[in-house]
Amino acid sequence: MRIRYYNVLRDAAQRSEETIDIPPGTTLRGLFRDVVSRIHPAVGEILFLQTGEISPYTRCFWNGAVAGDNDMDRPLQDGDEIHLFPAIAGG
Repeated sequence: MRIRYYNVLRDAAQRSEETIDIPPGTTLRGLFRDVVSRIHPAVGEILFLQTGEISPYTRCFWNGAVAGDNDMDRPLQDGDEIHLFPAIAGG
């Protein structure tokens, strides 16, 4: 599966994208907790709050659609693409 990182997440991962193999049945939540955080601990520090919950300040797109709370426990498939964006404020 392909993961693309943007802004400070790209800096934390020290790359803009990567392709990784995931075990069958891996969910989006599992991808964040077990794969991305293990490979890139600095990304995990941004993705998760101190409580262990996924930060509301991170946006995830799964195959081009916004992934919400109801998508976190759905299994990923071969060929899926995840884009991770930190929230950006401005004015």
